[in-house]
Amino acid sequence: MMAADALILAGGRGSRLGGLDKAELLLGGQRLVDRVVRACREAVNGQVIVVGPESAGTQADVVLREEPAFAGPLAAVAVGLRAVTADWVVVLSCDLEYPAAVCEALSAAIDASGTDGVVLVDDNERTQWLAGCYRTEPLREACEALGDGVVNAPVRRAFNNLRLSRANISVEKSADIDTPEALEEARLRQKDSSKSTKPTKS
Repeated sequence: MMAADALILAGGRGSRLGGLDKAELLLGGQRLVDRVVRACREAVNGQVIVVGPESAGTQADVVLREEPAFAGPLAAVAVGLRAVTADWVVVLSCDLEYPAAVCEALSAAIDASGTDGVVLVDDNERTQWLAGCYRTEPLREACEALGDGVVNAPVRRAFNNLRLSRANISVEKSADIDTPEALEEARLRQKDSSKSTKPTKS
């Protein structure tokens, strides 16, 4: 278990989902955001913070809103860091298909090498900024240095200033659900997985 708080971003517009609230979408009978909260409960020993609408944080310890609303993920990180009290913070998006696998990969990669954290990189060499575990103070300082520049800014604008270790994760395990097609495919995989785990009749 990681000695860290968890910060889950759940405040997007869901524009690629036709305006649907990603956090409220169901997969396997659970809201996406609740699946991520549950994975964090099992992975960290600190508080779980959700940044997004109040309804998204019913299972969290703290719920905050980015300023202004829909100001983007970096603004959400900056606001969420105000509530973080641990030396480390796991930062995740609310729409991960396999949040437990992401947390497991981060836990295995955390080291004491003196870096500012670890970020996952998928098979296509894409850096998954919203699947990382970071030292709180360097990340907070990077966000504060930008001031209002965090609004509608790419997350890499702050995260690029950190000295990070990188850990590999498969494209499949780092997948997020941000389109109707991705949601349908995830539900099909969930259904197939449920079938394969059911006991067969003798």
